[in-house]
Amino acid sequence: MSQRSLLGRVFGWLGRGLDALRVFFGRLVFLLLLLVLLGALFSGPATVTVPEGGLLVLNPRGAIVEQPALLDPQSLLLGTSEVTATPLRDVLDALERAAADARIIGVVLDLDELTSATPVALESIGAALEHVRESGKSLIAHGDYFSQAQYFLASHADTIYLHPMGQLMLPGYGGSQLFFASALERLGIKVHVFRVGTHKAAVEPFTLDAMSELSRANMQQLVDELWQRYLNTVAVNRGLSVDALRTYANEYPAHLQAVGGDTAQVALAHGLVDELVSLPQFRARLSALAGAAGGNPRSIGMQDFLAATDSVPLPAENEIGVIVAEGSIDMGEQPRGVIGADSLIALIRDARRDERIKAVVLRVDSPGGSALASELIRQELEQLQESGKPVVVSMAGTAASGGYWISATADEIWASPTTVTGSIGIFGLIPTLEDSLSRIGVFADGVSTTPLTRADVLSGMSEPMAAVFQASVEDGYRRFLQLVADGRNLSLAQVDAVAQGQVWSGAQAQAFGLVDNLGELDDAIAAAAQLAGVEAYEWRYIEKPLTPSEQFAQELIRNFGLTGLAPASWLGDAGGGALQQTLGQLGTRARFNDPRSLYALCEFCAFLD
Repeated sequence: MSQRSLLGRVFGWLGRGLDALRVFFGRLVFLLLLLVLLGALFSGPATVTVPEGGLLVLNPRGAIVEQPALLDPQSLLLGTSEVTATPLRDVLDALERAAADARIIGVVLDLDELTSATPVALESIGAALEHVRESGKSLIAHGDYFSQAQYFLASHADTIYLHPMGQLMLPGYGGSQLFFASALERLGIKVHVFRVGTHKAAVEPFTLDAMSELSRANMQQLVDELWQRYLNTVAVNRGLSVDALRTYANEYPAHLQAVGGDTAQVALAHGLVDELVSLPQFRARLSALAGAAGGNPRSIGMQDFLAATDSVPLPAENEIGVIVAEGSIDMGEQPRGVIGADSLIALIRDARRDERIKAVVLRVDSPGGSALASELIRQELEQLQESGKPVVVSMAGTAASGGYWISATADEIWASPTTVTGSIGIFGLIPTLEDSLSRIGVFADGVSTTPLTRADVLSGMSEPMAAVFQASVEDGYRRFLQLVADGRNLSLAQVDAVAQGQVWSGAQAQAFGLVDNLGELDDAIAAAAQLAGVEAYEWRYIEKPLTPSEQFAQELIRNFGLTGLAPASWLGDAGGGALQQTLGQLGTRARFNDPRSLYALCEFCAFLD
């Protein structure tokens, strides 16, 4: 006994010693981390100045978005944060300031880390680049590799340089999505679909193994129109014919073989770039244009330029509030990047209660989502209008299904020609597992008091419950049609003819009466001010205030210059983009939270970046 007691005491001392060491080192690591964070917070970023006779380096990173999600500091420190995103407004502001700044003699397009942008964002930035050119400043582009989106912006440059081992391929618009019908059948999972709308493609992945011909025809006409606009713009920018560009894209493999597989040479031979130069050679050209005493080019990055030229806006008596609605539409509170009904409603109420806000512009970039959440948001916007404050919708890359639902009754709707909108339709989706469980010898049984009691995911879909869902979907579709008809001053027949889940470009939607005007966010802001009857005004974003921890994290990121640590190439055009889209497709479905399981969602819209 004494021996066992002695061993017990030894192991006890050893255990307590190890616990003490663990606590000591844990606190030491925490203290060191805290010191690093405090140093980052209070050190502040280095002061930057705009160089005289310098170049602005336009270097957006990640995706161009309306409003980037907040970075999680914990995942940032662990190196697991998502690739960063760049606000579209930052790019436009930088170009606008550069055009007016006498210290800037030109803009260099450094687009290597730009991963994606909608056609709307590309055209907005392209227009801003043209404004810079009109101000008499040079535009220069260089890339180790040009994706299709990157090249659209580069085509606006006076000179385009490509690395001698670079590539420029134009794959066009479109994409693939997953279809699960056969897999679900093999797994014994029944998917009960309730829909209205001949073209509502969002349900097809669960019921088919390929696109229906109706959906294919609708989507094909949309991507054809977007592709034609892309080719038209690039052809004008480069002084080429549209046919030459189309041939380059369609017959790229043959063109590549003709030059022995040299991907850079084929772009040069067809006039898409001006010269093949390495990075040192490119820097030498910049130094010749804006060289400093040491021989390096005088330049400033986009974020530094914005920080150096920022001014603190003073509160104005008359303000136009801009509220961003970006992402899928869900119930409840949601983080940035997802439209939560409660989150967005709170911002709309803030605008209604703020006496300085005279009108609101809702900037929509959403493929839709929960039908109930969409209606809750729309009703809150209607209440804002009833208070005497006009509501103008500015459609960004996508405003389809639920994204159109929340827009439909605004005082005015503005869209870009390449906005993806419409998709007016609604569906319900209920999977049940009775066949899947029976294959492994599991069965559901029980008692009920009504025909609806045991209609659940384990027991299956009863005919009475199916009738309930179908009636709800049909009622939701009628409501959708009616609010569009009321909001756009159209008849129900006119709306139904362009509804049925069909997707349209902004230009097509204007022709159908679904959109009032074509223009950008600034145009919508000016229209909102006019509707409110104010001439002198300022505009500002209405956003949820950051919590103290979020402020701390953003200060850390700003002071250290930290951004997403995942290599952008992981999510780029060559395969990674498809992976990102597929994961987003599955993630959106996993997050469905409409209490009635009714959705207004444009499934294919995610494949048009």
